[in-house]
Amino acid sequence: MQRIKTNSGSTLLEVLISLGVIAAVFVIFQATLNTVFLNRGSKHRNLALRIAQTEINNLRALSFSELPASGSFSNSLLSSLPQSQASLTVTNINSDTKQMQVLVSWREPTAKNTSTVDLTTFITRGGI
Repeated sequence: MQRIKTNSGSTLLEVLISLGVIAAVFVIFQATLNTVFLNRGSKHRNLALRIAQTEINNLRALSFSELPASGSFSNSLLSSLPQSQASLTVTNINSDTKQMQVLVSWREPTAKNTSTVDLTTFITRGGI
C-alpha cells in the first residue's frame, strides 16, 4: 500500500521569508513616503526664499523716500505656497537708515507648525 503525503501547512522557513519580504516592502514604502514629504518641503522653502529675495530686490531698487511702510505685500508666487502670508516690517534706525525685514510664512498640509523665511536688509539714504 502507498501512502499519500499532504502538505496542508507552511514551514517555519516559509513564514520567516514571507515576513522578511513584507518588512522590506514596508521599509521601502516608508523611505519613499519620507522622500516625497522632504522634497515638497524643500520646494516650498525655495519658493518662499525666492519670494523674499524678490521683495528685498524690489525694495533696494526704490529711492529712500519711496520705501513703503510696514504691512503685507503680494507676490504671484504666494498662491503656490499652502496657507501663505507675506509681510514687510520697516524699522527706522536713524534719519538716514531703515531696516527692512521680509517675512514669508506658510503651513505644510501635514505639519503642525508654520514654516518661515525671514530676510533682513538695511537701506540708507545714500544707497544700500
